[in-house]
This record gives sequence, structure tokens and C-alpha cells, in this order.
Amino acid sequence: MKVHVLTDNRSVPGGPRGEHGLSLHLESEAGSILFDTGQSDMFSGNAEIMAVDLSEVRMAVISHGHYDHGGGIPRFLEVNGSAPVYVHRKAFDRHLALRSGGRYEDIGLDPGLMDDARMVLTSGKVRLGDGITIFSEVGTEYPVSESNRSLFAGSEGNVRPDDFEHEQHMIVEEGGKSVLITGCAHRGIVNIVAEAKEILGRYPDLVMGGFHLRIRPGSGEDLQYVREMSQALSDTGARFCTCHCTDDSAYEVMKEMMGESVQLLRTGDILEI
Repeated sequence: MKVHVLTDNRSVPGGPRGEHGLSLHLESEAGSILFDTGQSDMFSGNAEIMAVDLSEVRMAVISHGHYDHGGGIPRFLEVNGSAPVYVHRKAFDRHLALRSGGRYEDIGLDPGLMDDARMVLTSGKVRLGDGITIFSEVGTEYPVSESNRSLFAGSEGNVRPDDFEHEQHMIVEEGGKSVLITGCAHRGIVNIVAEAKEILGRYPDLVMGGFHLRIRPGSGEDLQYVREMSQALSDTGARFCTCHCTDDSAYEVMKEMMGESVQLLRTGDILEI
């Protein structure tokens, strides 16, 4: 299996340009798979630079209903004429971020896309065959990131904290190995890994994606959370590749605690599994 990082917040020096968002391309025995599209057309231009043919993608999976993971869907529909796009049935609901001054900003997907014939609306656990499973409905036994507190859902007059029921994840099994891929891990990466273990009967060999972790300056609470989370992940025995919404300060703590079992991915990286 080979993974191309088409879009991430960070970029390989001298490589394709990145943006705030995530898009991964997988070459697997099951065929070519696109996981998320970033926030714009940038993933498509980067695919050309990295010699990835998006017209050959067999299926696309959108991790959740935020613009920085599905904003490029219209471009994907242009460059690929047949692949289904698997999106959680609640991903097209209204999603908001609370900004300074108490202002809510719409950070959702274009709801007009929901009626496109290529959209396949999902929920729960869906086995797509050839060792590919997408799943949502992740529990919250382990605490989730404080960063979620600024994220909401609903319409005017009915705004509520986002429960992230619209978030889904993907497992790819190939050659005796299993890879878990997540977009932002709003439900908590430890909880998501635990759910993957329930599905697989063991922990995945590799976990990759954004983990939605940040350490605010001077926040001992954030620091303690990242340390506890790092220990819990380390105890699984899996390898981890994080990116996108894991900030530099959180990654530094993870690296200090987890050593060679964790690495950072950037736009332009190619990972052989």
C-alpha cells in the first residue's frame, strides 16, 4: 500500500504547496482510494505534481462535514466521472465554529451536493469489500480534545455543541496488515482506535490522520491531556502518523513520549506501508 499526502497544513520543503485541510490518496490492492479533498482544488493540482491520476480513483471517502475535508468535492466530481463518494448522512447538516466576538462561522459542506447521484450517504459500520470498512458511532469513554469546544452544529436559534455523529473513519486491511485512517479525530483518537480494535479483533498496525490536538500557551490542562493520550496510544503497540490538526507543540510532546512509533506527515510525503 502507498499513501500520497495530497493536502496538509504543512509541506515538504520544495514540494507541493499545502493548505489548512487534509487529502490522502491510497494505492491499495482494492484500487485507488481518495480520503478527503482538502478545502479547495489544491489537492487536484498536487495530485498532478505527484503523478496521481484522480480519474482512476475507485472510491472517495469524506471523513466529516467540515469544509477543510470536503471543500474539494466539486473538483473531484469534475476530474473523476464515476467513483462514488461516501459521506455520512449528517455531514451535510449545518456546522459552525465560534469565532472571536461570539460570531458563528459556517464551516460546513455545500448542502447542494447532497442530492448529487454520486453521493452515498452512510451511517454506522459499512463494509465496502476488498478489506475496506468505514465506521462512525464511536464512543467517548476516553476524554476528547478541548479544541472541540468551539465547534457547533444546528441552525439559527438552535445552535448546540457538535456531537460529531457525522464523523467517520476508514480501515484498510491488506497483506495481513491493517491501517486506520481518520480525518480530525473529533471523537478522540483513543476512542477511535478502541472502536477499530472492536472491528478488527486487535489494534490496527498503523493509524494515520489528524488527531485534533493543540496545546495553548501556558495551558497545563492541554499538556496533561496530550501526555495521557500519548501514553494510551503508545500502549496499543501501533504506529502513528499524524498531520493536519495536530499542532506542532502537541506533536513535540507526542514525539517525546512515543519516540519512533509516531511521525509527522506533510503535503508531498509518500508513505510505503
